Amino acid sequence: MPEAALRADLHLHSTASDGLMPPADVALAASSAGLAVAALTDHDTCAGFPDFAAAAARCGLVALCGAEVAAEQAGEEVHLLAYFRRPPAGGYRALLEQLAAARPARALEMVRRLRAMGYPIEADAVLGRPRPGRPHVARALVAAGVVEDPTEAFRRFLTPGAPAYVPRWRPLAADVIALAHGDGGLVALAHPRRSGGDRVEELAAAGLDALEVVHPSADRSAQAELAAQAAEFGLLATGGSDFHAKDDDPPLGRWWLGGAALARFLARLPA
Repeated sequence: MPEAALRADLHLHSTASDGLMPPADVALAASSAGLAVAALTDHDTCAGFPDFAAAAARCGLVALCGAEVAAEQAGEEVHLLAYFRRPPAGGYRALLEQLAAARPARALEMVRRLRAMGYPIEADAVLGRPRPGRPHVARALVAAGVVEDPTEAFRRFLTPGAPAYVPRWRPLAADVIALAHGDGGLVALAHPRRSGGDRVEELAAAGLDALEVVHPSADRSAQAELAAQAAEFGLLATGGSDFHAKDDDPPLGRWWLGGAALARFLARLPA
């Protein structure tokens, strides 16, 4: 396939964090959707990448390793996507391990608060996940019949100020970027139309490499604005579906990065 025709989805999640599909199945689904390049970007972990990469190799998909981290920038939560050719082995890996280790205690405290309010949430349903977080608590609330869907669970119980919300420690964005660079990675600001869009200049000064231009939260007009913003600050463009295999997810292959933007990203990603 000519390079100009290649399509990439650089924002995919699996059961290694809060997705619903195993890593290998995500790779197969990406290939079946006509994608040529895909990045597994689970929250706080690269643990699913070996299975993802093995499945990708069987179907001719170029697999990139990634991880999404919630970071702090001037008091605001921003989500950073770090990309690598292979799993990081230095400071960024240590950061992921630190973040992942804090997840069970936070999830257990959310469950404890819900149970104290009289809701029959089973701790095992949440803590049995590889890296438990709010989406797992939300699904447990749905399974218990407390709410109709995860959106209601977040709104009523799991957002800041809600009765079961538990704050978490977030590393500084500049530290996340530096650690990823030290392990040979590139860092993009995820879904800037949801959060962090007003911090692009600050993040660029801190070493940010890219802006997620293509994402379900950004329509065509917003994508054009984001592409212009990326160019203004000398940032690469990335993009993807933020796929979790949820019922309301857009089908794989609908949100993709291609053409010159993808070529520039791949050229900059260290070997």
